[in-house]
Amino acid sequence: MTTAARKLVIEPRRPFQLLDWRELAEYRDLLFFFAWRDVSVRYKQSVLGWLWAFVQPLSQMLVYSVIFGILLRIPSDGVPYPLLVLSGIIGWTYFTNVVQQAANSLVAEQSVITKVYFPRLLVPLTPALAYLVDLTIAIGFTFAGVVIFTGQLHIGVLTLPLFALMLVVCAVSVGTLLAGLNVRYRDVRQGTSLLLQLGMYATPVIWPLSQLEHKLPNAYWLAGINPIASVVQGFRFGLLGQAPPPPLMIAASVVATIALAFGSLWYFRHVEDVVADIV
Repeated sequence: MTTAARKLVIEPRRPFQLLDWRELAEYRDLLFFFAWRDVSVRYKQSVLGWLWAFVQPLSQMLVYSVIFGILLRIPSDGVPYPLLVLSGIIGWTYFTNVVQQAANSLVAEQSVITKVYFPRLLVPLTPALAYLVDLTIAIGFTFAGVVIFTGQLHIGVLTLPLFALMLVVCAVSVGTLLAGLNVRYRDVRQGTSLLLQLGMYATPVIWPLSQLEHKLPNAYWLAGINPIASVVQGFRFGLLGQAPPPPLMIAASVVATIALAFGSLWYFRHVEDVVADIV
């Protein structure tokens, strides 16, 4: 009895195919392995362990509360200023961690990339999946703190998964774009840290969104071009019961997120085939 030989047919991708979902699904176990490896290494031999996921935003909240809440007296729209900052900083911390790790991910994994084939997109996707653990823990602690100090549970908490999804897509898109750029231009790594530091002050993390209306009336659509601004206000809506992001702001953020996702995938597709040769 003879066994028919198996054939492996390699075909070029279609001109407008930005993402091969079937291939990603086949390598999903590798993605989960990469993510679990990153989480394990991050907390290995750590005394506080998983608590670091909340300690980082908590320490930032304390510093910003003293500087901007007590000394500069930035308004907080009727909620304790520390809770205002904390509800914003947890989303920004996730975004910062994912973008920084993803931007340098292809260069950091060059020893694997140059030896074994797998979809290169898995590499910048790994930080987004790994830091979801931190984000979930931080949201859980923040939610508990809000309930303890205010004694209220807001219906807006049901919208948190939607804003978290926008946060993940935006972080993955920016990280993937920078990962592709960093392969060719190693200045990206240094520039990323600078842009993230400046971006925090342009995002309503340490100041309430209502201040924008006072300075630039009817400019919510302008703030919405930065999707993280909508995410921050969405977290405050879900956790603190503040006003949700205006519809025009959400619409601008959705359009910006989609455009960013398509743009990053388009560029990464053109870099993916030569990554192993460049890194």
